[in-house]
Amino acid sequence: MAHQDAELSDVVVVLVDEPDMTTLDAADKLRDMGLAVSDFDEADGVVQGTIETAKIRLLEQLEFVKHVRNVFNYIADYPTSDPRNLDTDENDLDSQADDAGA
Repeated sequence: MAHQDAELSDVVVVLVDEPDMTTLDAADKLRDMGLAVSDFDEADGVVQGTIETAKIRLLEQLEFVKHVRNVFNYIADYPTSDPRNLDTDENDLDSQADDAGA
């Protein structure tokens, strides 16, 4: 059975050239918005990372963001031990199926 805990997107965030903000500062603010930063390039003013797909629009509205490029979307299915897991335990599903058939 396929489970869908979250829809995620790998993105490249292109920053506006602001003299008062470094790329590291921007990366920190993007982290606060939910971006899991994987890399940033100070010379080119870009930040790469992963975020919930629904939050991309929020990033695009930030004043220091010029453009958000959505590179790849995928569905995450977290293991039962992960707190982000939204599925019932696999054993619970098996028990429910057994109860329904009995």
